[in-house]
Amino acid sequence: MAAVNAFVDTTIVADALLKPGSALNSAAHAALGRYKRTELPVYAIRELKAGPIANMVWFHNKLVITGSYHKSIEALQRSSLTPRRYLTATALDALRASAYRTRTMTLTDLVRRYGENAKADAVDRDRCRFALRTLIAKAWLRRRQITSEVVLPIPCYREVAPFEERGLLVIEPKACEPRPECSLAARLKERPGDLQRLRDAVDRGLSTPENKRRSKALRQLIRKPKTPMTFDDCRNLGDAFFAFFCPPDSAILTTNQRDHAPLAAALGKTVELP
Repeated sequence: MAAVNAFVDTTIVADALLKPGSALNSAAHAALGRYKRTELPVYAIRELKAGPIANMVWFHNKLVITGSYHKSIEALQRSSLTPRRYLTATALDALRASAYRTRTMTLTDLVRRYGENAKADAVDRDRCRFALRTLIAKAWLRRRQITSEVVLPIPCYREVAPFEERGLLVIEPKACEPRPECSLAARLKERPGDLQRLRDAVDRGLSTPENKRRSKALRQLIRKPKTPMTFDDCRNLGDAFFAFFCPPDSAILTTNQRDHAPLAAALGKTVELP
């Protein structure tokens, strides 16, 4: 039986805000509409900015710095050959989104805006850059509007809107400013048993760099509770955060069932897909 309420993961927010016109976007909005209550933790907002939005900003700024559409595509192609697969995937989403936003423009519109002698490379660069800037700005404005509630505030994290400086988009700060430690630390350290169950689930899973960092962060919380929890520790919790803080009467709504399901199961919680 499906849950009545949903605890919303970053993947759903990204699909709902950054992929207009796609099947993933439609699925995310449909999923959010089927629950009585949808809760978005501020942790997911922080992840959205530091991950998908930051990757789109990278491509926007590459368009500005190179001054060329084809040179920016070349930079994207080079990044696809590196371990930065999330950056590449999100930049490709940015390309698709910009094409969607400008899909109704006609040749007459282009001539009127750019002139008869405008080069295609400059036109494509300008259209893509403007579409990305608009998409990022709207996504940030709507981040607190797509769920019925925004929960679990992080006092040491400042939600500063992306802004433009000399043509480049700036999205600082992406990190928290713990004083003296992460503001979520006390609540996490209250339940060492749950932290241990999460760590056991992580250690039984795939031996990936992400899981190794997650296991280390959980180990620190369990074995050294008096040691201040840093921003890196908090960030490295990742999917474990959602399993830990998801209310008992809610399901974690995510597109990433593979990583979330074992963690949720370790605490007797469930995961649902769009």
